[in-house]
Amino acid sequence: MKFRPLPLLRIVALTLLFAACSSPQQVVEREERESPPYEVIVRSLGPAVVSKDGFDTRFEFEVISPIDLRRNSLVQELRQVITFEYDNGTTRQRELTLVEAFRLRLAYVDGSQRYHYWILPGQSDRHSMRGMNELPEEVVAVHIQRNVFAYVADVSGADFTDAGFAHLPRNQDGNVVSRIPERFNEEYQRKHDTRGMVLNSGDSLGMNYRISYRLVRTGGLNPQFVVDHGGGFGMLEAPPVVWVPTR
Repeated sequence: MKFRPLPLLRIVALTLLFAACSSPQQVVEREERESPPYEVIVRSLGPAVVSKDGFDTRFEFEVISPIDLRRNSLVQELRQVITFEYDNGTTRQRELTLVEAFRLRLAYVDGSQRYHYWILPGQSDRHSMRGMNELPEEVVAVHIQRNVFAYVADVSGADFTDAGFAHLPRNQDGNVVSRIPERFNEEYQRKHDTRGMVLNSGDSLGMNYRISYRLVRTGGLNPQFVVDHGGGFGMLEAPPVVWVPTR
């Protein structure tokens, strides 16, 4: 995920709050399928920079397997919920979902004959949100919760960047569909098409991790920021946090 800052978050937030609710959708179940053995390791690339205006953190991935996986991508399913709390005691929520992919390459085989896969050089997974200072005064608190599910798969027909990153319309089963606003990963959406298919999904051995940011705009306290393992297989190395003061 190459999440770009949102300098116009006030406008975006207001737009999201008054958006019409979508009609009920048919529930699609995730198919149970066998997967070759593997483990996803998510590592932080330096500290997470957190302020009362938002956060910025980056990750890299390694996939390790005792066999040659023969899968070309790491797929991530993102579900985000933003909750706005108002001075009159009411709350409003906005949700989005995104399916994305990172190209995998075989990096090396170790002495125990384990296969190590990395994403392409120069690519990382960025999670960033900015613009809390631009929210209306009546918003007294905001909570951003991102749940990410990562697993290996084959991706066909996607519009990958040169660094091996792409948006996908849906996962293999269709129970997660990409629904994001124009300013989310804005640069990718401006230059690339969201297309392609997920095949040979290894989601039965996938892992979940969570990113949580909560800001109370009164009282002068630092926002709460947590990255943690949300279940499934794999390992997460959470970043240290650097607090940056804002005016």
